Amino acid sequence: MRRRPLLFWLGTALLAGFVSIAILAPVLAPHDPRQPLALPLSAPTRDHLLGTNDLGQDILSQLIHGTRSTLIVALSVTAISTALSWIVGLAAGFIRRLEGLLMGLTDLLLALPDLPLILLVLTLIGATRINLILVLGLLSWPAFARVVRAIVIGARISPYVEASRSLGASDAHITMRHLLPATLDALPTKLVLTMRYAVFAEATLAFLGLGAGEAIGWGGMLNEAFRDPLLFSRPAWPWLVLPPTIAIAALILATVWVGGGLGGGPTTRRGTTQRGNSGRQMVISRGD
Repeated sequence: MRRRPLLFWLGTALLAGFVSIAILAPVLAPHDPRQPLALPLSAPTRDHLLGTNDLGQDILSQLIHGTRSTLIVALSVTAISTALSWIVGLAAGFIRRLEGLLMGLTDLLLALPDLPLILLVLTLIGATRINLILVLGLLSWPAFARVVRAIVIGARISPYVEASRSLGASDAHITMRHLLPATLDALPTKLVLTMRYAVFAEATLAFLGLGAGEAIGWGGMLNEAFRDPLLFSRPAWPWLVLPPTIAIAALILATVWVGGGLGGGPTTRRGTTQRGNSGRQMVISRGD
């Protein structure tokens, strides 16, 4: 087992810290994040360590509750995207009559521009948390489905799969017993990269006014701050802008460091590295 770099452990600690804050948000938040409690745009005080926004709401409390909202979206998107990547990749790699159809759909989704498509869909169906999760999850699986398919194609001609088939094993048994385990080395990287994508996408959409309106989020905090045309002429602007910006950057950096520590790409049982198409890099990458 290779030694992990220091940044991997730092990223892991940061992720664990964010998860802990999200779980304990109601306990850690000093005030109700939606309740005006002080003068608008107040500087930090003992009662309001990060000051207040233009409505007099406590910024620290909003930041803590925003951690929970962001991680709920990120983890839900990651679960949906990963499940679809593996289902489509396994089916396309092993069931040859489905390969053309599934890879055609995959290529179509990869060819569509991300941000305009997401904006269009959310505008049509409404920017609720559930809709946001579904849209991001349903659009972020194609690139890694190709990676899973490539691994399965390499594994299905291996001696142990041929031996299992010659003994009369069913397709379901071969898939679950041999092909699925061969793809699991790619799973940690997929989880980390998709989580990074979901965090950035959720914050970007919320900043553009298409976040989950019923939940407090970091992107939504920035959206509210930048609605003020005189924002940067006010002494309180650092407390309105920097806390959510630093939180977003720290969470994304944590996923980058963890992903870099995992590194290397997925391997098959015979130890050969399978390098698949990791997808195009765009304004909002699709998590792969």
